[in-house]
Amino acid sequence: MNEKYFNLISDDLALLSIEPQDYFNCVIKNKANETIYNGFILAKSVTGEAMTICEVDFQKSDTDKKYQPRLIFKRTDGAFKEKKVAGVSITQRISFHTGGDGYREFWKMISFLSGFKDLVDIGNFNQEYKVVTEEEFYNYLKIKEKDGDLKFYKKLIEGSESDAVAILRSSSTIKLLRSYRDKIEDFIKKSASETDVQNWIDQDGHKFRQERCMIFGLEFVNYKREGGVSGNRYDLLTKVGSETEERVLIELKSPSDDIFDMKEVKTINDVKKEYSLSASLSRAIPQILEYKKILEDKKAGDPELEKVGEPKEVKISKCIIVIGAKKIDSRWLNNLIELRRSLNSGLEIWTYTDLFNKIDSTVKNLEKECEF
Repeated sequence: MNEKYFNLISDDLALLSIEPQDYFNCVIKNKANETIYNGFILAKSVTGEAMTICEVDFQKSDTDKKYQPRLIFKRTDGAFKEKKVAGVSITQRISFHTGGDGYREFWKMISFLSGFKDLVDIGNFNQEYKVVTEEEFYNYLKIKEKDGDLKFYKKLIEGSESDAVAILRSSSTIKLLRSYRDKIEDFIKKSASETDVQNWIDQDGHKFRQERCMIFGLEFVNYKREGGVSGNRYDLLTKVGSETEERVLIELKSPSDDIFDMKEVKTINDVKKEYSLSASLSRAIPQILEYKKILEDKKAGDPELEKVGEPKEVKISKCIIVIGAKKIDSRWLNNLIELRRSLNSGLEIWTYTDLFNKIDSTVKNLEKECEF
């Protein structure tokens, strides 16, 4: 088949343009290599055998001389052949409700098409959803300020040099991060189990996974949970930023676990405390390093890699074990410092206290930046 579809899940929309092809049609074209696409891939199963695609065809209107996009949504197999409806059903529902359904990619596509509004007719879309200039946004805020809505509107209007949309986005982010900070504190105080943490991340069918995984750091994106390769299952696979191929493995242990086991040994004159790695951490270190080796040994196109959403070879730049909480004990803390020094740069031990402090620092910095 000659059809080509642009992958909105993994590829950069900045590569695309919409250009007239002839009087009647225009095309979606890759500016770098001149590839012409029939539409977009909006969602793809982990095996790559089921996809949601949107075919886009443009036809010129004799009324306003613009090209009107005609959209057809399909469920296909990996070769873009339409899937048959199962059983005795006569319809097939295509949902854009969760991240796996491709709802983000759907709105990316709509935003891309609306970006060519001088060429493409998108009807009355702007009556309900529209991209506005900063001046239009400030005018809207002035109306809201007169209505007495939300005190931080006034902050935005009265000479703030900060970007208005960024401040609004920060407001929402701060509220979310505050709630996550409180949740981590609750995990520590209640000595939560590993399962408690995992269930919270996976709540409501993974609906909040990407957001809740912000507890590990805002620098990480595109979290995958509990993937399995060669009979082994890791907790989290993520990557550092959207522009890099560096992957990070995160292994979750319980907030109630300890990093060290301590026992008292009687000597002739005294009682000594001896510290050793806890059984939980002793198991976790070789476990996560084994996951790393198995993933990195797989070649591009390996079915097991594709099953966990990794079509290319995987390079793990860092392994992180999250376990226990810090103790107010100078010798315990010194042992933790020495343990971290002894590890190579590709393996890190974090506590849930570290997660709390990290997210607390982020919240305070954002609060200071926005001052509301």
